[in-house]
Amino acid sequence: MLRSLIRLYLIVVIGGGLAIVFINQSFTFLFHERGTEAERLTDSAYSFVLDDYLQRHTGPQRAEALAQLQQHGRNGFRLMTIDDVKPLVGERQWRELRDGKLVLNDKATSYYLPLSDGTVVHALRNEPANLDIQALAYAVLALATLISVIVWVHYHWRDLRKLEAAARAFGTGALSTRAQLSKKSNIFELSQQFNEMARQIEASILHQREMMHGISHELKTPLARLEFGLALLESPESPDRQRERQVALRKDVRELDELVTELLTLSRLEQGDGHLVLMEVSVGELLDSVAASMSNDVADRSLTLSVSTAGMPAAAVSEAGTPAGHVPVARTPAYHVCDPKLVARALLNLLRNSTRYAQQAISLSVAAGAAGALVLIVEDDGPGIPLADRDRVFEPFHRLDCSRDRHTGGFDLGLAIVRRVALVHGGDVRLEEAASGGARFVITLPALPLPVPVKGSVQQNAVHHG
Repeated sequence: MLRSLIRLYLIVVIGGGLAIVFINQSFTFLFHERGTEAERLTDSAYSFVLDDYLQRHTGPQRAEALAQLQQHGRNGFRLMTIDDVKPLVGERQWRELRDGKLVLNDKATSYYLPLSDGTVVHALRNEPANLDIQALAYAVLALATLISVIVWVHYHWRDLRKLEAAARAFGTGALSTRAQLSKKSNIFELSQQFNEMARQIEASILHQREMMHGISHELKTPLARLEFGLALLESPESPDRQRERQVALRKDVRELDELVTELLTLSRLEQGDGHLVLMEVSVGELLDSVAASMSNDVADRSLTLSVSTAGMPAAAVSEAGTPAGHVPVARTPAYHVCDPKLVARALLNLLRNSTRYAQQAISLSVAAGAAGALVLIVEDDGPGIPLADRDRVFEPFHRLDCSRDRHTGGFDLGLAIVRRVALVHGGDVRLEEAASGGARFVITLPALPLPVPVKGSVQQNAVHHG
């Protein structure tokens, strides 16, 4: 901080010094005429007395009179003819001398005074060189500048120290540390950026901690079952019992494989939209493909799965001329630009989640949203989710203390993947209550531009136009 203050002060002093030099060197030329007029007014009486004094001493007496003047001042009097002065001054100044006016030289350090007899007195301007006073004046100016800089920097220094202390505390592990600065501070915006960065880092670290805790917890159960199953295989049992043990072990291995796959998918989605493979997809074919993939699971649980592509109201306000109570219906888009694999994965996760809790029916529907967005809806007639837990169900490994808990299976990663799929597409997902009292998941995917294919590359859509 002290180094910054010294640098600022040196910059101010050097800038002020250069300004003073510029004033002393340039203003004489810029305001030469005004200086000449001021000198004439100031020295009018002095010029009259000097002219009268020299007129009374003519001939040999004039040289003696000039010598006496030299003894009483530092002006350096010298007599010249007007022709001798002509090369030393400008054309305009020479004409003014001929008119009997006092003129200054270009640097305003001496003057030329025409006398009535045609001679010209050349003398230095009477400016005493009090170097000690000038040095003191510049020292006072430098001190005043220093005090001004210190006062100005004090508040910034104080706020920067607060920001520095907050950064140091945050770096030592106090993740909840935030910089508290006044809104009037000049670095208030910087402190807000720091606080936002700290908030995101804190959320990311806490998320990673929760993920590691959840992963370690989820891995314990299948690993313990594998260890127990391997121990049982070593004991002598009947072949049928051995086969049952082997089937159980394979099931545990598949469970571990599914967990690792879910974790890799979630990790890839957490990195953002860099892995998106956008293409124009047939919405109807996408939904039919997802429903076909779920047909066996739905049949095993004696459930019914309905798929609907009917449009939904685009606005709740009737337009002019439409009958009262009539709501215009938006037509569901036949095609939409998205990553079909990720969207299908999100829908499959929602449908699998619904099959665990649904009592009789599950529905998968699509509708048009605002500005060309695509809205995907999955509903079930299960017990539903309390309002207080609806935001947290999308967190990895989150478990509900209700009928919809992990005892029905799964790793509590499916809904987290659904949310990330929506986010990387620039959309969102929300949880509502269905008309039957169950859960209603709504994914909104905004309209995205179709990427321009790179020349020479071969890329085919996963779902072709019909």
